[in-house]
Amino acid sequence: GECSAFKERFMECLRRSGYESAACRQSAMAYLECRMDRRVSPPGPGDSGEPLAGQLMANEPLEKLGFKDLINEKSEEKPEKS
Repeated sequence: GECSAFKERFMECLRRSGYESAACRQSAMAYLECRMDRRVSPPGPGDSGEPLAGQLMANEPLEKLGFKDLINEKSEEKPEKS
């Protein structure tokens, strides 16, 4: 799938860390972002037409998924334009 590289990085991180998920939050966030950003093939006949149709994952704010601290770190790393 389109996000398999992100998934594999996350799984590799879990294996290296002894399945300590806290050590892999950055790769978990990247994997979830990929799933929310990617679309699957257009819904065909018989699909329900619900918002999830055509998406791998519903869009949710990363803050709501528990990544608020990582988002703050990411924005601090970017130099501000002046």
